[in-house]
Amino acid sequence: MNILFIVFLILVTFVSSTPIRRQDALSGFKPCQGDFPNEITSFSFTPNPLVGGQEFTVRIGGKATVTIESSTLYRLTVNKEVIYETSFCKEFVISSGFTCPVNDNFDFTAKPHPISKDTLAEYDVKITITNPDGKDLSCIEGKVSITHP
Repeated sequence: MNILFIVFLILVTFVSSTPIRRQDALSGFKPCQGDFPNEITSFSFTPNPLVGGQEFTVRIGGKATVTIESSTLYRLTVNKEVIYETSFCKEFVISSGFTCPVNDNFDFTAKPHPISKDTLAEYDVKITITNPDGKDLSCIEGKVSITHP
């Protein structure tokens, strides 16, 4: 009886130690180096990869330990050049049915303008959320691929 119990424990140990692959909450993006008070805990875009000339959806979630004010900026930098800057509140918060200021956990969705049909490549992208005083609250970076339909 003891041998059966020992064999059972050994089998259970091997079965439960199998690594489980977890879904990447940031879709391949990573937090930027540096100290940013508001953590981005989830980020995704669909379709992934993006398709030139088609609409896409961006979802961003996190923890706002520093208030996200109504004039906070959402900045998109591609290959070290700022290509898009808009109001975070208008683009994400209001379009998700909420209002600024944002003080706690957040999870917002937006449908930015479509990417040009002629765009085809993989880009280094950096997304920064910056308060009106110029303080960067959040930052993530990663690669984005754009294909043709």
